[in-house]
Formats: sequence, C-alpha cells, structure tokens
Amino acid sequence: MKKKILITDRFSFESQLYLERQGPFEILKAPHPLDLPLESIVNCHALLIRSKTQISKELLEKARNLQVIVSMTSGFDHIDLPSCQKWGITVMHTPWAHRESAAQLTWSMVMALATQVVPAHVQIQNHQWARDPLTGFEVSGRTYGVIGLGRIGTRVAEIAKAFGLKVVAFDPHQDRETFESRGIERLGLEEVFHQADIISLHVPKTAQTQNLIHRHILSDLPKPVVLINTCRGSVISEELLCEALEKKWLVSAAQDVFDTEPLPLESALRKAPRLLMTPHIGSNTEEALEKASQMAAEKLKHFFESGVTSDTLPPKAAWYQEIST
Repeated sequence: MKKKILITDRFSFESQLYLERQGPFEILKAPHPLDLPLESIVNCHALLIRSKTQISKELLEKARNLQVIVSMTSGFDHIDLPSCQKWGITVMHTPWAHRESAAQLTWSMVMALATQVVPAHVQIQNHQWARDPLTGFEVSGRTYGVIGLGRIGTRVAEIAKAFGLKVVAFDPHQDRETFESRGIERLGLEEVFHQADIISLHVPKTAQTQNLIHRHILSDLPKPVVLINTCRGSVISEELLCEALEKKWLVSAAQDVFDTEPLPLESALRKAPRLLMTPHIGSNTEEALEKASQMAAEKLKHFFESGVTSDTLPPKAAWYQEIST
C-alpha cells in the first residue's frame, strides 16, 4: 500500500521528485498551509510542514492514520508535542537546514544598522542628499554578545570573529569546553549586556525565555547597545523594545520575529525609532528551502524503509529536559 504524504507548505520540486522515486509514496499537496483538506488529513500517513501549519490536538484527533510529521523548521512551538506522543506519532525537524541563512540575516541586520544603509536608500528614493545624519560606525574592534550559543549563535559568533570583534556569550546549557574551544568568553546575561556593543538573540521559545530580556537589563546599561532579534518575538516584549528605543537605552535594534505574526497594523513597533524590521525571513533563502526539503524527504524515506529517525522531537538536549521536568 502506498504511503500518503501530505505537503502543507513550500517544498522543493527536486525533493518531491526524490520522494516519488524512492518507494510506494503518494504525494499530496495542500492548497494552503492554513487550509488543510479534511480528507487528506484523515487518510495521510505523513505530514511535511512548516511553521504556518499548526499541529493541534484537534487536528491530530482527525488524522487517525498519521504516523510521522517532519517540520522543515528549527523551531517547533507550532506542534502540540504531548498530543503527538499520546497518539504515538513520530515528530522530526530539520534544525541544521537554516543555520547559514539565519546567521546571514543576523549579520545583514548588524551591517545595515552599522552603515545606515536603509535610511540612506530611503533618502535617495525621496530625492534627498543629506549625508551628515547618516553617520554609521565600524564594527571591527568592538565586543559582540551572543545570547544562546547553539547552532545559529555559534555561527554568528564565528562571523563576528571574522569581522574582528571580541565575542562574549550567555548560555547556561552549554559546558565550559564549548566556550573555550570557540574562544568565546562566558558571561552571565546581564554581564553580556554590560560589556557588549552589539548583541543578538538566538534562544528557543520556552517558558524560561519568555521576556528573557527584561526592563532592568536595558534600563541599567552603562552605554547604549545595538540589539538584534532573529529568534522569537516573545524574548523581549514589544512595549519594552519601544521604550528602550525611545529612551535611547538602545542605539538601534532589528527584529525579524514577532509575538503575533503577521505584525498587527496597530503594533507600536511600526512607529518605534531606529528599528529595522523584516517579516520573519531568517530561513527564507533558496538554499535553506532546498536543504530543509531534502533533509525532510530523506527523513521520511528512512522512517518508512527502516524506522530510522533523526532530530526527533521533543529534543533530548539538556536545555529541553530541564524545562520539561
């Protein structure tokens, strides 16, 4: 019997052909990630999803034939993992597929803020030529702070070193060897904010990281810093980010992720000064799509051929085990 695989979002054509050649698979495609056909859900054996597809308890109760879900994402807060475990559904994701793209966006934001390239472009578009207000700063010789020294944070730190910055980091879930082997100074959260000139956030969405960056940290800085957030909007509240920019606790900031997406029209962030925003494009490159699609296709192939799994969820990492107990 053919295994029915429902693809709910973007998936590379080459990886779809790969799946079709591998075995007795029937490939189905949903018209939209938010509009999943009931018949397909009821009959499918596997789901290939991205973050737009919310895997809820209600959806799983309908998908009685479902055996495996592969999310082509690093994050997984769009999946009800306890319900998946209850129904015996294997869940995997592709955490390494987006590493380069997310790190690249982080550094694109750093350089855009350092060079004032966005307001400079707007000036030209508006037929203006006023260079003096567009003074930037050189990143070389400064201190770069990384909050969360995982896959993406580590890559961001490598790029920072290539630009000639000293790197400090906070991550209570990494051991001393991880810091020492990368030549990164280990500091506490508030120490990073006190020492660094530029800071980027690379932590997962958990109860512990909700509002991780609190008001006392930003209001007590010895000097203003640049803050980049490409992980999750909930790590710093919208209200606090606006206050920090208005009171100039932050030199500037960049945000690719938001607590509510798409960003509501009435969001105060739209009027915040010196804030660069992008619509959650950290993994939005051709290469990341190709890598995530192919990794997901291979995971499904191995699962149905031999039961072999990789990058399973919930994570077995120490940080997840600690918050789950």
